[in-house]
Amino acid sequence: MKAMNFFKSNMMFTVALAAAIVTSVFVPFDREYWGYFDLKTLSCLFCILAVVCALKNVNFFYVLASEIVKRFSNIRICTIALVYITFIGSMFITNDMALITFLPLGFFVLSSTGQRQHMAYLFVLQNIAANLGGMLAPFGNPQNLFLFTKYDIPVSEFVEIMLPPFVASMILLTLCCLVIKPEPLKIIPADTEINRKQTIICFLLFAFTISVVLRQVPYPIVLGAVLITLTAMLSSQWTIRSLAPSRHSSYSQATWPEYRQSRHASRFS
Repeated sequence: MKAMNFFKSNMMFTVALAAAIVTSVFVPFDREYWGYFDLKTLSCLFCILAVVCALKNVNFFYVLASEIVKRFSNIRICTIALVYITFIGSMFITNDMALITFLPLGFFVLSSTGQRQHMAYLFVLQNIAANLGGMLAPFGNPQNLFLFTKYDIPVSEFVEIMLPPFVASMILLTLCCLVIKPEPLKIIPADTEINRKQTIICFLLFAFTISVVLRQVPYPIVLGAVLITLTAMLSSQWTIRSLAPSRHSSYSQATWPEYRQSRHASRFS
């Protein structure tokens, strides 16, 4: 029953797992089969996503983006800020995580300021920014990470190749943002805090992970460090508060198990 609930609660994972199992039968199993897996690339990607999820759970991205956005006075500049945050963020936390992190921020900002009419346009720009911004960094998206590690491309050469389309993308996105009229905007500050100790630990792990991408440290060492540290953080109750919904959520007074149970019930009732 618990396994069934897990698969129902994580439908994207379930579909991906089913597709992987089905497509795997098209390639006959042999002695070389396990060599098809690029363990270094998979380990690097796992470590980056795990650390980014930990940073997200301690509300680092939310607080950082909120502090940046609330300094601007109109919807046009606010849109540019949100798009740039997504664009630049995708270089460091991958394009998928940039969307997961910053799309809710855009929703919160426009909803809390009565600017819902711009939401669809902002979401489109953020999606474009996330996919284009990640092209510059070797770890900006899984494709870059695979090419970078598979063909041993030097960092300087990789950046030099991708810089022209990166700059062109930034210019075009900025022009698209200028379509929005500069209407006055009042940002409501988010009542959210971050744990400095957890944040520092996560940043150290992130730097450690990047050292693998840059071929400075063997990936098994970093993979073990990330797994042990994040597991210790969870088991020692360091992140129970951050795993619970933020204060601006309607579940702010619920415990984490109650929140998960109500979320599951509302999704499949």
